[in-house]
Amino acid sequence: MNIIAQYKPVDHRYQLGAMDISLLFTALEKKGANISLLLDEVGVPTLDWQSDDVQMTYSDKLRIFQRVTYLYPNEGIGLFAGEQASFSHFGALGYAMATSRDVLQAAQIGFKHLRLNGPLFSVKMVQDQNSVIIEIDNSFDIGELLPFCTEFFLSSIVSLFNQMTGNRLNITRLSLRYRKPSYVERYQKRFGSSVLFEQPKTQLIFERDVLDQPLLQHDAAMLSQTLNNCQLLMDAAESPYLLINQIKVDLFQRATSFPTIETIASEYGCSSRTLRRRLKEQRTSFQLLINDVKCALAKEYLMETELTVEEIAYQLGFSDAANFRRAFKNWTDVPPSKLRRR
Repeated sequence: MNIIAQYKPVDHRYQLGAMDISLLFTALEKKGANISLLLDEVGVPTLDWQSDDVQMTYSDKLRIFQRVTYLYPNEGIGLFAGEQASFSHFGALGYAMATSRDVLQAAQIGFKHLRLNGPLFSVKMVQDQNSVIIEIDNSFDIGELLPFCTEFFLSSIVSLFNQMTGNRLNITRLSLRYRKPSYVERYQKRFGSSVLFEQPKTQLIFERDVLDQPLLQHDAAMLSQTLNNCQLLMDAAESPYLLINQIKVDLFQRATSFPTIETIASEYGCSSRTLRRRLKEQRTSFQLLINDVKCALAKEYLMETELTVEEIAYQLGFSDAANFRRAFKNWTDVPPSKLRRR
């Protein structure tokens, strides 16, 4: 087996791309969903989901997916969202794939820049002499969201392939790790009859010569331009190398006792005055970064633990629960008790 392309998600403390959120919300609007209300319900009311370069935390994306599957149970909402996928939903990345030479080049470009889309699992494409396999690995153990995330991702691939080539993707076999859903007939309609559930691995398999199919909109000049735009977006998304995200990672690691700006500045080899200036240039401040980290941790504690609000307030360094409640309401427009109920 030869690995053609591969994507591994970054640690969940970093920011993820949100192009998949843009596609999902566009699909939900067709169902009459109130996106503003949904964002308010999950505690991210100010998310600019229509922007190409928007990023979000792993936990925020997870909560959005959880809310969507709660609102639309047992109807294959991931399949439906994937059916709406078009290159326009993926900005520069979409146009780079659309103007590629053939399916292989489009796939390699897509995987290389998949961080901009931000899936919650690892995925790789491998080939042998006769077949190509797209294999999904549930790296972060997303539990009950695995069916939704899988069907959303694979259904989008089917849509994009059709737009790239004008043909339907002829799937040899689709193996899925989870149990057969109640809407299994939608899987068969979307992917063909060779769909198997409760398998050891999640794999979508098709014939090798599919990779050689030429694309309808191939344009070498446009491809070069859009690839450059993709790289600019990737540079901005490379969290480990951005000062603000480096500092956030440091703060996450010392969340029980946040360091002072003087301590962080000395570790970065500069004065606190210089660090403040550099953060201001990036339109933020040390206190705002601490607030971002506290907010992310508070959401995780509320949604994923049994800690009381008082215990969470103590964990995050608040003098009492009342101060924590006020701060959380300012960050999210939602009181902690309301987010936990949801």
